[in-house]
Amino acid sequence: MRRIGCFCLFLLAACGGTSKTEPAGPPPDQTLARHEQAGRIAYDLDRPEEAVAQFEVALKQAQARDDLKAIGELSFSLAVAQLRANRAQDALTTTRRARAELTRRGSQPFPSLILAEATALYRLDRREDADALAAEIEAGGDADAAAGASFLRGLLADEAGDEAGLRAALSRLAGASAPLRQADRQELQARLALRQEDFAAAQNAALQAADIRQEALDYRGMARALAVAGLAAERAGAREEAADLYLRAGRSAAAQADADTGKPWLQHVLELTQDPATEEAAKLALDGLE
Repeated sequence: MRRIGCFCLFLLAACGGTSKTEPAGPPPDQTLARHEQAGRIAYDLDRPEEAVAQFEVALKQAQARDDLKAIGELSFSLAVAQLRANRAQDALTTTRRARAELTRRGSQPFPSLILAEATALYRLDRREDADALAAEIEAGGDADAAAGASFLRGLLADEAGDEAGLRAALSRLAGASAPLRQADRQELQARLALRQEDFAAAQNAALQAADIRQEALDYRGMARALAVAGLAAERAGAREEAADLYLRAGRSAAAQADADTGKPWLQHVLELTQDPATEEAAKLALDGLE
């Protein structure tokens, strides 16, 4: 029921609702349900700030109802929307408050909530804390959350220059079959190939990951994979091809209002390209970030 991809796509459909096979509970709160549904619709329409606002109202209604299950699930939905809105600090606050309440009331925090917290820590560059939480999730019984945690740990290992850790994370994802998990595996494979200086293999794997993420509407992950492909092309000496890949990555990030990620990629395009059209496109995207 509670599933999370490392960078938070297709999560909200896993939250809330009652199975037809479950015994009837108390009557639903229609106000809560309306705002939760509005939040999901806004999220699906790529309006993360609107989704945040709707989930905040729904969460307050869950608190008014004193419904612990709804508080936990809506906190998770809110944190996912906050991450998509590039509000990692808010997501961290949301997940930690939910974890504290669940624990205080004798309920075990669920793995996807903890993974959302680990993702927020990663986005905030609190890497040791993120890795420690991800390791806890890997040791648990939720296979999908564990796979998401393995991918996160692979990113952390690669960024720390830990090839052994990167290989270990890739090994843990070997049996993953879900599309986004295949993308995770391809991206880690690309990063490993970069370290082995097999730039053609790295670019190919990164582009495969980008294609899967595009189809899954995981645009943040797609942009990251395109940047990995750009790095592979750059190291292979294909400067204009690299510039084009960084442009695509940076423009996507800019369109998602992720200036911290997109701006360095777009600036690097200007360092690489000699093509006037590529330079113009990069400058146009940069102007949109001002």
